[in-house]
Amino acid sequence: MKIKMKKKKPVFKLSADEKKFESEIECGDWKPIPKRGSERLRAEMTEAANSGNKDARVNLRLNADDVEKIREKAEREGIPYQTLIGSVLHKYATDQFLDEKSVQDIIRRISLKKIAS
Repeated sequence: MKIKMKKKKPVFKLSADEKKFESEIECGDWKPIPKRGSERLRAEMTEAANSGNKDARVNLRLNADDVEKIREKAEREGIPYQTLIGSVLHKYATDQFLDEKSVQDIIRRISLKKIAS
Protein backbone atom coordinates (compact mmCIF):
# COMPACT_ATOMS: atom_id res chain seq x y z
CA MET A 1 0.00 0.00 0.00
CA LYS A 2 1.35 3.41 -1.10
CA ILE A 3 0.96 6.41 1.13
CA LYS A 4 0.68 9.76 -0.63
CA MET A 5 2.57 12.55 1.05
CA LYS A 6 1.56 16.12 0.47
CA LYS A 7 4.30 18.20 -1.05
CA LYS A 8 5.19 21.18 1.07
CA LYS A 9 5.47 24.54 -0.62
CA PRO A 10 8.99 25.89 -0.45
CA VAL A 11 9.39 28.57 2.18
CA PHE A 12 11.58 31.52 1.29
CA LYS A 13 12.83 34.19 3.62
CA LEU A 14 11.65 37.44 2.07
CA SER A 15 13.18 40.87 2.51
CA ALA A 16 10.97 43.75 3.63
CA ASP A 17 10.69 44.98 0.02
CA GLU A 18 9.79 41.49 -1.23
CA LYS A 19 7.10 41.16 1.46
CA LYS A 20 5.71 44.54 0.41
CA PHE A 21 5.65 43.48 -3.26
CA GLU A 22 4.00 40.17 -2.41
CA SER A 23 1.31 41.95 -0.41
CA GLU A 24 0.70 44.49 -3.19
CA ILE A 25 0.41 41.75 -5.80
CA GLU A 26 -2.00 39.72 -3.67
CA CYS A 27 -4.16 42.82 -3.07
CA GLY A 28 -4.32 43.51 -6.81
CA ASP A 29 -2.36 46.77 -6.63
CA TRP A 30 -0.15 45.75 -9.54
CA LYS A 31 -1.62 46.01 -13.02
CA PRO A 32 -0.24 44.49 -16.22
CA ILE A 33 1.47 46.81 -18.67
CA PRO A 34 -0.69 47.39 -21.76
CA LYS A 35 0.58 45.44 -24.76
CA ARG A 36 1.57 48.60 -26.63
CA GLY A 37 3.53 49.87 -23.61
CA SER A 38 5.18 46.52 -22.96
CA GLU A 39 6.54 46.33 -26.52
CA ARG A 40 8.15 49.77 -26.15
CA LEU A 41 9.51 48.88 -22.73
CA ARG A 42 10.89 45.56 -23.98
CA ALA A 43 12.63 47.33 -26.88
CA GLU A 44 14.15 49.95 -24.59
CA MET A 45 15.37 47.38 -22.09
CA THR A 46 16.84 45.22 -24.85
CA GLU A 47 18.63 48.25 -26.28
CA ALA A 48 19.99 49.16 -22.85
CA ALA A 49 21.14 45.58 -22.25
CA ASN A 50 22.86 45.45 -25.64
CA SER A 51 24.44 48.89 -25.36
CA GLY A 52 27.68 47.52 -23.99
CA ASN A 53 29.26 45.82 -21.07
CA LYS A 54 28.27 47.08 -17.68
CA ASP A 55 31.67 46.75 -16.11
CA ALA A 56 31.86 50.04 -14.20
CA ARG A 57 30.39 50.24 -10.73
CA VAL A 58 29.21 53.61 -9.41
CA ASN A 59 27.98 54.48 -5.95
CA LEU A 60 25.93 57.66 -5.62
CA ARG A 61 24.45 59.53 -2.69
CA LEU A 62 21.10 60.94 -3.78
CA ASN A 63 18.38 62.96 -2.14
CA ALA A 64 15.86 60.55 -0.56
CA ASP A 65 12.89 62.40 -2.10
CA ASP A 66 14.45 62.12 -5.57
CA VAL A 67 15.03 58.40 -5.10
CA GLU A 68 11.41 57.91 -4.03
CA LYS A 69 10.18 59.79 -7.13
CA ILE A 70 12.47 57.69 -9.33
CA ARG A 71 11.17 54.49 -7.71
CA GLU A 72 7.57 55.61 -8.32
CA LYS A 73 8.27 56.39 -11.98
CA ALA A 74 10.08 53.08 -12.44
CA GLU A 75 7.16 51.25 -10.86
CA ARG A 76 4.73 52.95 -13.27
CA GLU A 77 6.98 51.87 -16.15
CA GLY A 78 7.25 48.35 -14.77
CA ILE A 79 11.04 48.34 -14.52
CA PRO A 80 13.54 48.28 -11.66
CA TYR A 81 14.52 51.75 -10.46
CA GLN A 82 18.24 51.12 -11.05
CA THR A 83 17.46 50.21 -14.66
CA LEU A 84 15.61 53.52 -15.02
CA ILE A 85 18.55 55.44 -13.55
CA GLY A 86 20.95 53.61 -15.88
CA SER A 87 18.72 54.32 -18.87
CA VAL A 88 18.54 58.04 -18.07
CA LEU A 89 22.32 58.25 -17.64
CA HIS A 90 22.89 56.29 -20.86
CA LYS A 91 20.59 58.63 -22.80
CA TYR A 92 22.35 61.65 -21.31
CA ALA A 93 25.83 60.27 -22.08
CA THR A 94 24.87 59.50 -25.70
CA ASP A 95 23.09 62.85 -26.27
CA GLN A 96 19.68 61.18 -26.58
CA PHE A 97 18.26 62.77 -23.43
CA LEU A 98 15.77 65.60 -23.90
CA ASP A 99 14.39 67.46 -20.94
CA GLU A 100 11.03 69.24 -20.99
CA LYS A 101 12.59 72.69 -21.39
CA SER A 102 14.54 71.56 -24.46
CA VAL A 103 11.42 70.04 -26.05
CA GLN A 104 9.42 73.23 -25.40
CA ASP A 105 12.24 75.32 -26.91
CA ILE A 106 12.26 73.16 -30.05
CA ILE A 107 8.48 73.42 -30.38
CA ARG A 108 8.69 77.21 -29.96
CA ARG A 109 11.35 77.48 -32.69
CA ILE A 110 9.30 75.34 -35.09
CA SER A 111 6.20 77.42 -34.38
CA LEU A 112 8.12 80.66 -35.02
CA LYS A 113 9.42 79.29 -38.34
CA LYS A 114 5.89 78.35 -39.42
CA ILE A 115 4.60 81.82 -38.51
CA ALA A 116 7.46 83.48 -40.41
CA SER A 117 6.77 81.39 -43.54
